[in-house]
Amino acid sequence: MSDPQSTPQLLTQRCQALRQALLDLHRQLLELERRRYEKLHGAQSAGDFLQLVAFSDEMRWLEPLNRLIVLLDEALEGAAPEATPVVVGARLQQLLGLDRTREDDAFSLAYIAHFDASPELAAAHVRVLGLLKAAA
Repeated sequence: MSDPQSTPQLLTQRCQALRQALLDLHRQLLELERRRYEKLHGAQSAGDFLQLVAFSDEMRWLEPLNRLIVLLDEALEGAAPEATPVVVGARLQQLLGLDRTREDDAFSLAYIAHFDASPELAAAHVRVLGLLKAAA
C-alpha cells in the first residue's frame, strides 16, 4: 500500500509551500543585505543591486539558499526526483540551524548576523522550520 503522505499532489503542495516560504526568507535577506550595503556604499538602483547580488563575491554567501530554491523549482516542473522535498528539507535543517560554532561557513555567519538583528527574518525562519516540521 502506498503512503498517502507521498502522493504526487501532496508532494507538489509541499514543494510549493516550501518554495514560497524560502522565497519570503530570501526576500528578507536581500532587503537586509541591501540596507547593509547601502550604508557602506550609498544608494543603489534596483538594477545595480541586482547585478551585485548576481555577480559579486560579497553576495556569494546566499548561494546555498539559491540552489535549494532552484531544486524546488525543478521539482515543481517535474524535472527533479520525488525525493526533492526530503533532500531540500534535510539541507535546510543544516543551513538554518543557527549553529554558532560554524565560524568557517559564510552562510551561517551572515545568516546569524541578520537573524539576530531582524524580527522579520526570524518570523520567516520560523515559518520555514514550521513547514519542515509539518512535513516530517
